[in-house]
Amino acid sequence: MYFSIRKSSDYQYYFVIKSDNNEVVATSETYILKESAEHTINVIKNGINPDTLVIDVTDD
Repeated sequence: MYFSIRKSSDYQYYFVIKSDNNEVVATSETYILKESAEHTINVIKNGINPDTLVIDVTDD
């Protein structure tokens, strides 16, 4: 499983959780700040596996 941070068409941030076979498991709400999306990812990771991969596909 891994997280992918993305930017929406209205320039807000969101993330998707994907399985090892690249299937989308879940999509988050949108966040104005990238840091808010990252914080939510970290909260989820700490409850599952802190070593889970995060891929940032935004330009920031």
